[in-house]
Amino acid sequence: MEEVNKKLRYIGIILLILAGFFIILPYLFMGPPTSFFSVENGDETNHTVLIKIVNSNSKPIFEESYKLSPHEKVIESKGLWLLFKMSSPLNKNNYIIRATLENNTSKEMSMSLNSWTSLYISITDSSIFIDTLQV
Repeated sequence: MEEVNKKLRYIGIILLILAGFFIILPYLFMGPPTSFFSVENGDETNHTVLIKIVNSNSKPIFEESYKLSPHEKVIESKGLWLLFKMSSPLNKNNYIIRATLENNTSKEMSMSLNSWTSLYISITDSSIFIDTLQV
């Protein structure tokens, strides 16, 4: 019985070391995760923009509508579950990001995201621009 407890203790220690290597160590070198995305209205008029993000299995992970005043900026942070999924070494998901204005002007982009990738969505001249910022 004592030998079984020793083996379980060693397995627990090994699992903690692996968790530290794959989860905690990158945060020490790269710093805290970046925001999920930011939306900025560069126009002189109000805009309503719908942000929809789905994973490679067409499952929605985020959908929200924002009413932005001229030159207003909104920053959305990543949730804990999304951070966990993105920091997993097995994360091979591509995400489809779709931003739609009230006049049905939309822009869609497909990309892979991780804990240190942030989306930048800009509205200028009643059109949308999507880009990524990588640490």
